[in-house]
Amino acid sequence: MALSLWRLDSADSTLLLTASSQTSVPSIAWFGDRLPDTDDHDLEGIIAITDLPIPMAKLDESVPLSLFPERSSGIDCAPALRGHCNGALFDHRMSRVSVEQSDQGLQILLADAASRLEVALSLSLHEATGVLSITTTLSNQNEHEYTVDWLASATMPLPGNYRECLHLHGRWGLEFQTHRSSISPGVLMLQSHRGRTSHERYPGVMIGQAGFNQNQGDVLAANLAWSGSHQSSIELMSDCRVYYQSGVSLDPGELRLSQGESFTAPTCYFKKQSTGGLNAASQSMHQYMRSELLPSWTRNERPVHANSWEAVYFNHELDTLKSLIDAAAEVGAERFILDDGWFPARRSDNAGLGDWVVDNGVYPQGLQPVVDHVRSHGMQFGLWFEPEMVNPDSELYRAHPDWALHLQPHDTPLARYQQVLNIDKTEVFDYLYEHIAALVTEYRIDYIKWDHNRDLILAGDGTRSRMVRQTSACYRLMQKLTDNFAELEIESCSSGGARADWGVLRHAGRVWTSDSIDAIDRAKIQRGYSYFNPPEIMGAHVGHAEAHLTGREINIHTRAIVALQGQYGYEIDARKLDADEKEILSNYVSLYKNNRQWLSNSTTWRLDTAIDNLTCNGLVSDDKKVSWWFAIAEASLAQTVPGSMVLCGLDQETNYQVRLLSQNKEYLEKFTKKIPKWLIDGVTVKGALLMTVGLALPVMPAQSAVLMEIKSK
Repeated sequence: MALSLWRLDSADSTLLLTASSQTSVPSIAWFGDRLPDTDDHDLEGIIAITDLPIPMAKLDESVPLSLFPERSSGIDCAPALRGHCNGALFDHRMSRVSVEQSDQGLQILLADAASRLEVALSLSLHEATGVLSITTTLSNQNEHEYTVDWLASATMPLPGNYRECLHLHGRWGLEFQTHRSSISPGVLMLQSHRGRTSHERYPGVMIGQAGFNQNQGDVLAANLAWSGSHQSSIELMSDCRVYYQSGVSLDPGELRLSQGESFTAPTCYFKKQSTGGLNAASQSMHQYMRSELLPSWTRNERPVHANSWEAVYFNHELDTLKSLIDAAAEVGAERFILDDGWFPARRSDNAGLGDWVVDNGVYPQGLQPVVDHVRSHGMQFGLWFEPEMVNPDSELYRAHPDWALHLQPHDTPLARYQQVLNIDKTEVFDYLYEHIAALVTEYRIDYIKWDHNRDLILAGDGTRSRMVRQTSACYRLMQKLTDNFAELEIESCSSGGARADWGVLRHAGRVWTSDSIDAIDRAKIQRGYSYFNPPEIMGAHVGHAEAHLTGREINIHTRAIVALQGQYGYEIDARKLDADEKEILSNYVSLYKNNRQWLSNSTTWRLDTAIDNLTCNGLVSDDKKVSWWFAIAEASLAQTVPGSMVLCGLDQETNYQVRLLSQNKEYLEKFTKKIPKWLIDGVTVKGALLMTVGLALPVMPAQSAVLMEIKSK
C-alpha cells in the first residue's frame, strides 16, 4: 500500500492529510495544535493509529472520511457533491490527479474519468493565526450539461468527543442571539433559503466538547463566507465519527455547468482551539479578518457617525437637515450619513426605489447644499442606497418590469413594498453602477450605507433561479465601485444585521449590526456578533432615550457605554439634547476618539457570569497596556450585588491603574449605601490579582452599565 502524507504548519497549528493509495482522495488525519516534526516512522504510526475497525453489517473495507466524500465509496455521510446529467451520471468516483504544496498551501486536483468532472481543492493554513481556509471548484469537461444539486464548500471531520454546537439565530431587531444544540445521533441542520445571509441563521458555528465556555474547552470555529442562501450540517454517525459540512443552498436546476464551465463554492474558514475556549477561537478569527480579509481602509481611524434616519425619517427639508448636521457636529460627529428619502417620490417607503437620481422637488439645487454644510463642519459625507431593490411604483419599474427577479406566471410577494432587481443582468448591473458612480463623483461621497431590506422570493429570470448569480453580482458591483473610487467606504446593512458574513465583508468593511438601537437588546446582539467579527467594524450608535423599535426608555450613560463597544456613532436627533446630555455625550465621544487607535486592533474577551441578565465583556490593547471592561445589567438582577468581575488577557506582573471611565458614578450611588472603594479614587493592582480575585462591581439597577479602564502605570 502506497501511503502518502502532506503537512502544513502555522505558528500554533498543524494540518495533516493522509491518503492510502496513489489515487485516493486525501483525508484530514489531524487539524489542531501543532504536532512535533515527523519522519517516515511517524508517518506509518499516524496511519496505524487512525486506522478504523470494520464492524459487522458494514462494508468489507473501511472507508475514510475524505476531503470530498462520495456516495459511490459507500460512506454513510452526506456527499460533497450531488448532481446529474439529465438523470444520468448521478454519481461519480474521484481519483487524485495531483497535489501541489507550497509553504502554507495545498492545491489538490481530483477527477472522475466516467463523468468527466474535475474538483480542485485549495487549502491554506494562515501562518500567524492558524486559520484554515478551504475552497472547492467543480469543473465539467463532459459534452453534456451537468446539473449541480449540492456542492459542499468543505467537509471537516470533528473530534469524536464533540457533542455541542453554539450557533447564532435571531430575527429583525434582535440578531446574533446564541443558542446551544446537542450533537446527538442524526443530523443537526442549520440553513437559510432567504437569498441573503438572514437575521435567522448566521453561517458560522462554534463546535466542541460538551460544556465549553468562553475560556475553557476544545472548540472548532467554522464560518462560511457567503451572503446568500446557505446550509450547514453536523452529523454524528453510527460509527462515532462526527463531521461538519457547509455550502450554498441551491434552488432546483439553478446551477448547471456546460462543457468547460466551472463553479467555485464560497470559501469556508476554520480555527481549532484545544484550549482557551470560545474566546481563543474568536480572537484568532478576528486577527485573520484584519490581516487577510477586510478592506484596507478598516485599518484607518474609524470616524464617528451621525445617521439621519431615526432623527428625521423621510423629512428631508433642507433647513431641518442643516440644523441636524450642526447639532451632530456639536456632539463630535465626523461623518454625516443622509439616509433613505433623497430620491424622487420617496416621501414614504412605498415608492421611488430604483430611481437613483436626486429629487429636485425636495432638493432644487441637488444635494450640494447638504454636502457643503456637512463639509463646512469638517465632516465626511455618506449616502444611503438600496441598489438591489425596486418599488413597482417607480420610473425604473414602469420602464423595465422585466428587470425584477420573478418566476412566470406567479406574482412575487412584496416586502416593504419592493421587489428585487436581477443585478446579474448586464443592463441592470450597468444601470446601477453608472447611477451610483455618477453620484459618488458629483458629490465626492465618502461612504455608502448599502441596504438590502427583504428576502428573495421567486428569484428567477422568469424561468430559472438566479439566487447564486445575484449574490455574486452584488460582490462584483461593490468591487467595481471600490476599484474605481479608491477612497470609498461601504457599509453592509440588510434591515440591520441580515448580511454580516465574511463574503460581503471582503467588500464592505462595516456592518450595521441591527436596526434596533435599544442598548439593552444591543448588549446581547453585539456580544453574539463578536464571535466571528472584530469590534471596529461593528456599527454601534447612541439612540434616543426611548428606543424606536422597542419603546424602552434607557439611561443616556447605558446607551453611550454600549455604543463604545464598536464603531461609535449617533442615531439620534441631537437638536433635542439638553445641555447636560450634550456634555455627557461629548465626554463619551472624546473617550472614543482618544482610544480608537488601540481599540481597532484590540483583543475581545467575553466573560462568563453566574448571574442572569448580567453581560460582561472586555477589549484589551495589543500590548496589554490598556483595556476597557463593560458590565451591563440588562434587567433586575436576582442578587442584591453582582459580585466580582474576573478579568482576562492582562499581563500578570504589570501594575495597573483601575478607574471608572463612565460618567455615571453619581447615578449608581443612588442605589447603594456604599460603593466599592476603587470607584471613588481608583486603585493600583497587579494584573494577576485582577485575573484571579477580580474587581468588585457596584450595585447595578436594571438597564444600567459601567465602563472601567485598566491601564498600566
